[in-house]
Amino acid sequence: MRKIFSSIIVLSFIGQLLMPAGFVFAQSQNNQSLDQYLSYFYNRYSRNFDEHGLVFKDPGYDVPDFRAPRSAREIISLALYYKYRALDSDKLAQAKIKQAVLDADKSLSSRPAYTQSFEDAIVQLGMINLINDFPLLFSAKEKDPIFQVIADRAEAGLLAGDTSNRAALSAAYWQAILNFLYSDNIISHDRYDQLSDLACKKIQSVAATDITPDGWYLEDTPKKFDPHYHMVSALAFLAYGELSGRQYFIDLSQKMTVNLRSLSFSNGMVEAKIGNRPVGLGAQFYLVLGLLSYRFGFKDANVYFTYASGNRFFSDPQFPDRLEYHSTISKTAPDYHDDIAFSNMGELALLVPGLQQIKINNNYGGKLTIPRLNKTANYFVTNEGNIIYFGKMIVKQAADKNHTQIFFSNK
Repeated sequence: MRKIFSSIIVLSFIGQLLMPAGFVFAQSQNNQSLDQYLSYFYNRYSRNFDEHGLVFKDPGYDVPDFRAPRSAREIISLALYYKYRALDSDKLAQAKIKQAVLDADKSLSSRPAYTQSFEDAIVQLGMINLINDFPLLFSAKEKDPIFQVIADRAEAGLLAGDTSNRAALSAAYWQAILNFLYSDNIISHDRYDQLSDLACKKIQSVAATDITPDGWYLEDTPKKFDPHYHMVSALAFLAYGELSGRQYFIDLSQKMTVNLRSLSFSNGMVEAKIGNRPVGLGAQFYLVLGLLSYRFGFKDANVYFTYASGNRFFSDPQFPDRLEYHSTISKTAPDYHDDIAFSNMGELALLVPGLQQIKINNNYGGKLTIPRLNKTANYFVTNEGNIIYFGKMIVKQAADKNHTQIFFSNK
């Protein structure tokens, strides 16, 4: 059994934060590490918090107005955007990170362990990573009880009920937590095996219930495809598979990656309205799709990183450093969606061993190389570069490459 915990080695370029107000960060780099690529988003978004306060808005999940973080996940997720500045000895950023860890611990400790969900798995891994990233910020008296409480909460967290894609994420986050707790001698070998078995059962249930044998994520009744949660599950399977040493989940993630790529226009864009429960597809979506493509050997992975770079997801004139997703409906405004999830996806990706040596060239100007046909038992996809046929849906990309038109076939 593999006992893996990937420590985060940071190679950042934080000097850009010392630029005067109004400076627009550049993101045109060759051969970036994942840390360097993420630092652009983190640094820029933390600057938004400097200017407007640590507040967020997420209308897709019932946060219609700007407000301060309340839950443990909100606290940790927003503070994570200060990570690279803190690693570059920014005292203000370090103070925000330490306070967030202490506040998140207090929030978790204020309620019984059985109330946990996948959100709390994200929080507890984030706390572990930040404490380990900043060993001088936390005394043994502060960090040791936090680690022990996380260990004590693990079983209840793994047994917590979650919707399918969230259960997959929970299993991946908890497996990373268990690897750390075991490697740091906080839990025994027997306890590690017991809890790892619970994580395996949790994610196996998702694979059996909502992932088809040929790699499509289907949800609800009747079962329908959703691109966002397909992506989330694919990353969860990859991370869990590598952190647990279970090849089956890596192979399943590869199938899911191939299917998701078949729904990409040649410039990397994926239409959110393909499938069930459409949501905006923001920077986190293209980050993960690029990472999955890289991990499974697709040489055009940088098309997705290019699509997510620069000002594409920072285009609101009022909040120029704030992540958003773009509406693909012509003449409609963009919306906000990545406040929490981008840092959550980034932190999980940093722990995947198969992504440790990635080199990102986000000024790459090429096109995706995708087979025209993707025929599986569930869906028959025809991809013509700027027109995609998915079941009875026909999605045509507009000339500006940012909007689409949707048609339905009578056949």
